[in-house]
Amino acid sequence: MIEIVTAPEKKHKPGLHIILLHEEASLAKYPGLDPSVAVAAKADGFMGQKDKSFYDPISRHLVVGLGKSKETNLESFRRAGLLAARKTRDLNVESALLSLPAGSDSTQAGALAEGAWLGLYKFTEAKGKLQPKDAEKKAKDVEFRRLVLERTAKGTEELLKEKRLVCEAVCLVRDLVNRGPSEKYPAKYARDVQALAKGVPGLTLKVLDKKAIEAWPMAGLMAINQGSHNPSVFIHLHYKPSGKAHKKIALVGKGVTFDSGGLSLKPAGSMLDMKCDMAGSATVLALAILAAKLKLPVEVHACAPVTENLPGADAIKIGDIIRYKNGKTAEMLNTDAEGRVILADGLLYAESLKPDVILDFATLTGAAIVALGMNISAVLGDDKLCERFKTLGKSTGESFWQLPMPDAYHSHIESKVADIKNIGNSGEAGTMAGAFYLKEFVTTKAWVHFDIAGPAFLKGEDGVNPAGGTGIPVRTVLEYLKSL
Repeated sequence: MIEIVTAPEKKHKPGLHIILLHEEASLAKYPGLDPSVAVAAKADGFMGQKDKSFYDPISRHLVVGLGKSKETNLESFRRAGLLAARKTRDLNVESALLSLPAGSDSTQAGALAEGAWLGLYKFTEAKGKLQPKDAEKKAKDVEFRRLVLERTAKGTEELLKEKRLVCEAVCLVRDLVNRGPSEKYPAKYARDVQALAKGVPGLTLKVLDKKAIEAWPMAGLMAINQGSHNPSVFIHLHYKPSGKAHKKIALVGKGVTFDSGGLSLKPAGSMLDMKCDMAGSATVLALAILAAKLKLPVEVHACAPVTENLPGADAIKIGDIIRYKNGKTAEMLNTDAEGRVILADGLLYAESLKPDVILDFATLTGAAIVALGMNISAVLGDDKLCERFKTLGKSTGESFWQLPMPDAYHSHIESKVADIKNIGNSGEAGTMAGAFYLKEFVTTKAWVHFDIAGPAFLKGEDGVNPAGGTGIPVRTVLEYLKSL
């Protein structure tokens, strides 16, 4: 990640000066700026519009628009930070000085930094070696290393330290999601988490192997894992603050490292993005690590059932019935509705920890995408908590919408031969059916289910969120944890 600091060094000579401008502001009256820059910008049609910029190669000024001041919010600053950082990178500049509008506060500077850090993300782990021509060009390129912010408010420097850790956590989720499925089979995934958590004060890691899973027993995880030769694991990452914790929070995340659909086999095209089906687990694990690094005064338990869902010879069959630890029986009518089946074990495990709040995260249903599209996460459960996340999302730029859970819809998961079934009525309220299945394993009243099927993995770029893994909703959940 590039370095972002709050004040220039005395001898700092930036290769580029970036100015953020509202539409109402006059570039011609900008202090110390050659009037020719304003003339050239106007001739180019640039007037400070949102998501627009103007570059003057003679004076080495880049002007980035914020839009109308009355419509400017934190997301405006994130998008301006993204645009400024990418333009600077493309101009082969090592260091740039960025002037915020007079009167900007620390939260706006923090949002700008978020945009720069998240906007420069690239998944490069799987890239091969450069060819000779590319290597020669790379050697001539100048790497963008440093962004210096001026006109910053008190407290910005400390906020930037926090924002960097937050962006590192988001990018960690992106990296984990973007890795190929054979690079994160359950045992390897657990080892990677162990390496990430090692040496972080307050963190302890417990990994349940196949034997421990059977001893629990985790019936859903065992059932879905039957078709794979890679044994499942259950990851429990625990952060305990040094002082008294304000609250105990359990975060449960779906960890299907590759989802073929099992015997209810997906079409080939529908498997293309199924390396992303562990995004929920990556979210909760990254949040536990982040809480520890930020030394939050809350206790966090990140719980992740991790498996592949494959159609091996021993795969669970349509019509099989499993019995969970709490005595509930579930009829398996579609092995491609596996997320709720393993999350049930995660919720039962979380319940055993006696938390104040349980939040679960899963790329659970295509129905959530049908209902809300790719950019909005569905939230279901406790009304007050759901509303809280909707409000927090407005400041982080991550969108949430609550779907109802009317009592009458419980009938959608009622089975004729077992207590419940793992799919609802065909074509009806699929996201709600998934939530109702999970609710069977939660007694904690403060519970919210996040269906992140759309936002967790995008086909194309959307603002600070790249194509592929996005790291949504890490930033919003962090704000919730900080508020406790």
